[in-house]
Amino acid sequence: MGLVKYCPKCQKYKYLVDFYRRKTGIRSGEYYEKCKECMKSRGRYYYRHNHDRQLALKLAINRKNYYLRRNIMIKIKSQPCKDCSNLYPYFVMDFDHRDRKSKVDSPARLRSYSFKKFMDEIKKCDIVCSNCHRIRTFKKYL
Repeated sequence: MGLVKYCPKCQKYKYLVDFYRRKTGIRSGEYYEKCKECMKSRGRYYYRHNHDRQLALKLAINRKNYYLRRNIMIKIKSQPCKDCSNLYPYFVMDFDHRDRKSKVDSPARLRSYSFKKFMDEIKKCDIVCSNCHRIRTFKKYL
C-alpha cells in the first residue's frame, strides 16, 4: 500500500495517503504531521469557535473576488462588437458562445466558480453587442 507515518494527535500509524501534502512554502511536497481526520476535526473545531471571524473573512474574500471578476468582465466587454465593429458601453455587450454544446453556463453566473472555470468559459465566447447577439441567436434557430 505504501509508506507509513505516525500521527501524534490520534497516536496511530497510518498510510501516507491518509495525510495531506503541503502545497506551498519551504516544506511544499512534504506531508503534514497530523492525518487527514485529525486535520479535519481541528478545522471544524477552529471554525466553530471562530465562526464570526471566519464569516467576516469569507465575506471579504467573496467581495474581493466579485469585484476582481467584474472588472475583468468590464475590461473584456469594452471592445468593439465582433459583428458590426461598433464600440458600445460594456453593459450593452454580450458573451455569445460559439459552440452551444461546449457551454457550461453564462460567464456572468460563473463569477462565483473557480477563476479557471470562469476564464475558460469566457474563451469560448465572442463579444457582440446586444442587437447582433439577438440576430445571431435568431439565425441559429431558424
